[in-house]
Amino acid sequence: MSEVITTLVGELQAKPGFKFIFEKPADVCYNCKLREVCAFKLEPNTIYTVVEVLNKKHRCALREGWVVVAKVVESEVEALIDAKMAVEGAIITFKRRQCRNKNCPQRHLCQSPYVKDGEKYRILKVQNEKIMCEGRKLVKATLIRVK
Repeated sequence: MSEVITTLVGELQAKPGFKFIFEKPADVCYNCKLREVCAFKLEPNTIYTVVEVLNKKHRCALREGWVVVAKVVESEVEALIDAKMAVEGAIITFKRRQCRNKNCPQRHLCQSPYVKDGEKYRILKVQNEKIMCEGRKLVKATLIRVK
């Protein structure tokens, strides 16, 4: 399981199982007294899942409402990987490939900003369908980052 992070999430999003994408801190966050326990605890371009909601809330200038203390974990992500290394349970170093086909229907899986180039990932699940791309056999896999 991923590292549990205690942070703040919007009151409406504070539900176990809710997934959200953290892109970067908003400008208003830089002047907030809670920034170190909120936006600055999260990694940009990362998907998180709420695993527990605590009974404490704070006012939030960004949301013009409330944020709630919650525990989150980094979520699994989907990506295309080489079929040769697609073994469930294996740990791989993800290498993003250059893609020349801007109209490829699979581009969101091989160029996703949520899969970090050069980072280690455990393969949780491999899809059976093989996808041919520029002479390479690729498969869709569910990955979780290993820290």
